[in-house]
Amino acid sequence: MQHLGNDTIIDYLHRELAPGEDAAVLMHLEACADCSVRLNLESAIGGRLRAQAKAEELDLPLGMREAIMARIAAEAAAPTPWERLAAWLRPAVVVPVVAAAALAAVLIPMGTQHAAAPTLPVMYYLEEHAAHAQENPLADRSATVMMTSLERTASTETVPMMQAVNAASLVDSGAR
Repeated sequence: MQHLGNDTIIDYLHRELAPGEDAAVLMHLEACADCSVRLNLESAIGGRLRAQAKAEELDLPLGMREAIMARIAAEAAAPTPWERLAAWLRPAVVVPVVAAAALAAVLIPMGTQHAAAPTLPVMYYLEEHAAHAQENPLADRSATVMMTSLERTASTETVPMMQAVNAASLVDSGAR
């Protein structure tokens, strides 16, 4: 029968073995008296070392504990370097960005405004429809009847508008 090594016994005492290996060591210890004696010896040595360390434990000087705790609290409350940099940059960056955004909001709409398109009365569309209907030789005669009725009801306000539209279409066709 092969005996357990000291490292395995110490790992077993400290519960550092995997579950399967732990079960195998326990079975071996139940069957092997020599390994059980070594386990008890290692356990006693560990207990004596802990007792000796506790007996020799020195107390901190008076006020040392309070000084350490105060320093820990001060470091926890102090801002980190990134927080200090962010606090310093906040007014230096935010104020110019807001000013630039406000200036852009004021200036950009001014530069992109276009003149309002002239509004056309309904009469213009009716006259255009009648004109197109007269040009089509296959159209029914209702368009000519419509044109004559439009000529009778034409108001003086639509004539300047039609002249303006005709002038604009001449300018557009000349630009092409």
